[in-house]
Amino acid sequence: MRLGIHTSISGGFDKAVKRLAELECNACQVFSRSPRGGKARNLSEKETERFRELCEKYDIDPVVVHIPYILNLATSDAEMHDYATSMVKEDILRANALGARYLVLHMGSHRGAGIEKGLEQVALALKHALDGYAGETMLLLENTSGAGTEVGYRFEHLGQVLKELKTVRETGICFDTCHGFAAGYDLSDSRHVEETVLEMDRLIGLSRLKLIHANDAMFPLGSKKDRHADIAAGYIGEKGFKAVLNHRQLKDVPLILETPADSDRDWARNLKTIRTLVNR
Repeated sequence: MRLGIHTSISGGFDKAVKRLAELECNACQVFSRSPRGGKARNLSEKETERFRELCEKYDIDPVVVHIPYILNLATSDAEMHDYATSMVKEDILRANALGARYLVLHMGSHRGAGIEKGLEQVALALKHALDGYAGETMLLLENTSGAGTEVGYRFEHLGQVLKELKTVRETGICFDTCHGFAAGYDLSDSRHVEETVLEMDRLIGLSRLKLIHANDAMFPLGSKKDRHADIAAGYIGEKGFKAVLNHRQLKDVPLILETPADSDRDWARNLKTIRTLVNR
């Protein structure tokens, strides 16, 4: 099982990878820039090489980079759309320099223009961002909870954009369990997990599922609220996570935790819960 956390690199790559090793993680997710946006500092060749070396030493794979949440590819505002496009173009190069297997992003909000227009804007931005890109990092679209005017909360949305990008670049998805549950995909037991997996396969194709963000949900099914809870302590619960983690078509997909954490003790507790729920 490939299991890791979203960790900070603000204290340096050495500290970040040492932390992952102490938590017995063999996967990780990071921001390569400030999550609040703004101009990203340059990554030196020395530090990217050091990060790659440490990840190889401690068997951290996959490495995942997440684009800041401020990104809005679905907007019809020309200036914001251009900014989002340039951020994807820049961040996939940064992720590639770090040796990341995946770059994950949320597609954003249509802000009243309608879902179809929002999805068109997402596809347009990503086509431009990926045009001419020849690196190894793969772009993954993450499902959302469907709050407000977000796009990407239905499998149909993800499938539509992936289809548009098919001729440009191979892309995939990251499935967030909390977001999916909040959007109405029931994960509370084995029967409902099976139904959700079948729906994902029908509308996207399970071969496109490259990563799972493992987060419990603080609010009930279909709430549209993106509030993560500790594993087995929310509405998905122990039964639901046991079904997800041991599903024959999901059990080999890498997992990244984004659960609430004030200290490494919180991460350790959630990692232990995940490991306990996996059938040996």
